[in-house]
Amino acid sequence: MSERFTRKERLRLRKDFLAIFKEGKSLQNEYFVVLFLKNGLDHSRLGIVVKRKFGKATRRNKLKRWVRETFRKNKDRIPKGFDIVVIPRKRLSEEFESINFWVVQEKLLSLLERIEE
Repeated sequence: MSERFTRKERLRLRKDFLAIFKEGKSLQNEYFVVLFLKNGLDHSRLGIVVKRKFGKATRRNKLKRWVRETFRKNKDRIPKGFDIVVIPRKRLSEEFESINFWVVQEKLLSLLERIEE
């Protein structure tokens, strides 16, 4: 299995995001809300939504890189055939400077592994 994060694994279209927000199911913990919806494909696609309230662009981009890296390195642990949108919560914003990538990865994976129909 390729560890690349390819173009086909990205959620890019507004209509896809809107469908997930409207019809998708959600899971959450103290750091993330994960919305997901069956997509009928043989692979999952990832979208990330980080509000400006999270912080300046460098903080938002760093979080997005960490989320993409978690998805990319753990494709085998994430259920196939879903469109997934990851949204950070306020607590993550408050604690972001004091935590590291491994904490974020662990919290995100705990949610992604729970995705089911």
